[in-house]
Amino acid sequence: MGEIIMDFKSVRSKILPTVTVCGAALFLLGAQPVLADQAPAGQNGSVTVNTAMAGNQTSSTAQNASAYNHDDHGNYAWLDHVALDNKGQLNVAGWHATNEAVNRPYHYLIALNQDRQEIARENISGQNIARPDVQAVHNVYNAGQSGFVGRLDLSGALKDTDSITLISRYTSDAGGNFNYIDYWFAPVTVDQTNRGSLDNASVKDNQLELAGWNATNRAAGRPYHYVILIDRTTGREIGRQLVTAGMERPDVARVFPEVAGAGQAGFAVHFNLTGIDFNHQLQVLSRYAGDPAGNANYVDFYYQPLTTGNYANQGWLDGFNLSDGKHLEVSGWHANDVSRFENQHFIILFDNTANQQVAVMRVTNSDRPDVQRVYQNIATAGHSGFNADLALTADQLCAGHMYSIVSRYSTSSDGNGGTGQYTDMWFKAFTLNQQNYCLDSIKMQQDGLQVAGWMTSDYSLNRPYAFVIVLADGREIARKAVTLTPRPDVAKANPTVFNSLTSGFETTVNFNPAAVTGKLQVILRFTNDPVGNGDASDQYSSSYASNDGWFDQINVSDKGIYVSGWHASDQSANKPYQYLIFIDTRTGQELYRQRILDVNRERGDLANQRPYILNSDHSGYQLGFNLPASLDHHTVRIIHRFTDDINGNGNYVDLTSDPVKIHDDRWAWPFPAIGRGSFTSGQLFGVHPGNDRINSFHDGLDFGAYDHPGSTVQAIHSGTIVKIGYAKGLENYVVEDTGEYLIIYQEAFQSLNNVAVHVGQKINVGDPIGIRNTTHVHIGITRQHNFWLAEGSAYSNDGTWLDPLVIISNGLNG
Repeated sequence: MGEIIMDFKSVRSKILPTVTVCGAALFLLGAQPVLADQAPAGQNGSVTVNTAMAGNQTSSTAQNASAYNHDDHGNYAWLDHVALDNKGQLNVAGWHATNEAVNRPYHYLIALNQDRQEIARENISGQNIARPDVQAVHNVYNAGQSGFVGRLDLSGALKDTDSITLISRYTSDAGGNFNYIDYWFAPVTVDQTNRGSLDNASVKDNQLELAGWNATNRAAGRPYHYVILIDRTTGREIGRQLVTAGMERPDVARVFPEVAGAGQAGFAVHFNLTGIDFNHQLQVLSRYAGDPAGNANYVDFYYQPLTTGNYANQGWLDGFNLSDGKHLEVSGWHANDVSRFENQHFIILFDNTANQQVAVMRVTNSDRPDVQRVYQNIATAGHSGFNADLALTADQLCAGHMYSIVSRYSTSSDGNGGTGQYTDMWFKAFTLNQQNYCLDSIKMQQDGLQVAGWMTSDYSLNRPYAFVIVLADGREIARKAVTLTPRPDVAKANPTVFNSLTSGFETTVNFNPAAVTGKLQVILRFTNDPVGNGDASDQYSSSYASNDGWFDQINVSDKGIYVSGWHASDQSANKPYQYLIFIDTRTGQELYRQRILDVNRERGDLANQRPYILNSDHSGYQLGFNLPASLDHHTVRIIHRFTDDINGNGNYVDLTSDPVKIHDDRWAWPFPAIGRGSFTSGQLFGVHPGNDRINSFHDGLDFGAYDHPGSTVQAIHSGTIVKIGYAKGLENYVVEDTGEYLIIYQEAFQSLNNVAVHVGQKINVGDPIGIRNTTHVHIGITRQHNFWLAEGSAYSNDGTWLDPLVIISNGLNG
């Protein structure tokens, strides 16, 4: 089983060595020796004496007996320097002086681990390094030559060694095992920290490149170095790469000189992207193993996860532009931290209807500080913008198809990035079915319709011919091919419509305006047929009247009438005469006509409001004349007529007014052809003695068949029919309410079938009330609106009933 070291912070800065002696950190690498008289008392060792082989001792004459103090039984030593190098060698320097070294000519340095097991020794006999500083302090045997240096190979033992105890041994045994005097130095702590840094993780040439370093003394005895990639989302290893030769890393060795192999701790490996999903949580570990396959006896260092496995995928399409018909310009942003590895950015136009790619472009991202402000949790958001200009031809697009713009981050730079690992953002789909138009101006001329504007449509993709077609009541009367011209304003307003830049036109569609009847309409057509038929895409304008007008004034005075207004019609061409004709609304019969001489008056307002009608700018007229008796007390419709006949008939085009009441607020006679006529005393209203009526009172006026001939009884005032019935003495009757008066028509109708009106009907003066088929019609007038109360005064001259002869006579002129 291997050892696992987790590190959650990559080490890049310089860290001082941590070799310690007597619990205090000693930073001795490259230091000068400490003089014996300056050595602190704290580095105390222990002394071991072994005399089991004293008989084998040899003599030493290194120091004259008179040159040192034979009575000094101390054992003195000091380590000036102790440090591990990055090859696993323990470099040692110091001194050891004692009288017990007499006759012990062999000098050894021995290293023990934390379990006091020997892990290395070195014979350093005969060095005799001069140390006059030691001689000056300790007058013992050979003190002046007691210095030593050593280099112990610990490379094979470091992985299991937490601390080292050094022993300086003088012995008479050449093997260093018997008859010895030892000095045990304080234990030296071995740095077993596992350190590393993943300096680079990137994708290049469709491979994941990993570079960094891993240095630890625990790698000793584990010669196989692997870099392993794992998928923490699935819990599976993706792959591993053997580091066949460590890369030189002098920077690591400088910071960690006491770590064996630090100078060769670097690595650079490559992983095939097959099986790598950068949207999973991926992690890299460095492993030193004793097993060639890297599966046993190992120590691991885990780097920070490469990916989080929870990347936000955000984006927005700021806009796209098809207006020039040759390019698709796209702009927007796509923010996803997976782009650190899927670092090739593509913009793709995809035909959803045909399920195929149309175009692709690799782009370079641009800065988007606005996106970074909003999506602060996405590290790459500030550099997520894109702009693409995809060259297109019309045959690459198809009208009516649905398209999507796709932003893709991929590990591959080939094609559309689909051969690598990729992440897509599909923006809102759009359909090429847009079209628009505007008729900037439209004016009817003598030679046809002058029209200018613009027309644009996605359906023009495969319909290159443009036509303007004129309809009259849905029937084509003329067409004109047009060559479209640049309209940058249209392109700006309609950037998403194909070729909207080339959309302008100005032309005259030639035809005789008189051929236009009913509603005029314009078709703007794109077609694949040079003559304008074939497979076409049409846009219809709103409908335009070909015959329009207005009666601005209709003023009826006591004796005259004045009419003014305007009338414009495409059919007025070759119709020089204008008439006003008055038609009775009840009978439909013409009552009167008169030619208008004041015609073709300028109307600047209509030049702007009705330019599509011929001569609308000179369509005004006015006419005033004395009111003929044939119009008085009639409700009429007035016709304004253009005609080619001087008498007002022939070929003509009319404009008809709403109903016009002529003196409808006046009183009239029930038999207009007779007028007032004559009456006998018995027919008159009022008290007439000897007339055989109760109180000699007659409550109305009788119009006899002899003195007022005619069968149709006409309304003597406008009003509403409120009652129709039969009563003895009244016979069949009709009651009209004028608002001020009740008018009773009675004794004229043998049957209710002879009555021409119904209750609730609104009538005008002169309208028929019914057919008189008796000797007379009795007409009564009262201000009492309760009919039966009024009838209660039928024989009383109490003011309830009024004299119709006076009221009608006085009300004829208002």
